[in-house]
Amino acid sequence: MAINKECHRSHRMSPKATREQRIAWHAARKAACGCRDVPASIRPHVMKLLRSYRKP
Repeated sequence: MAINKECHRSHRMSPKATREQRIAWHAARKAACGCRDVPASIRPHVMKLLRSYRKP
């Protein structure tokens, strides 16, 4: 899938983002457009965060 340039242009990640900020950014992008693969190093954390979004 191609990267959604407009979405990513308007939601940039800080170059000095912490691990928690990276996880939150990737979770938000995955939920919003899903056009970018999540790095394997943080994938379990992103998936856990996404599951927590779905709970009432």
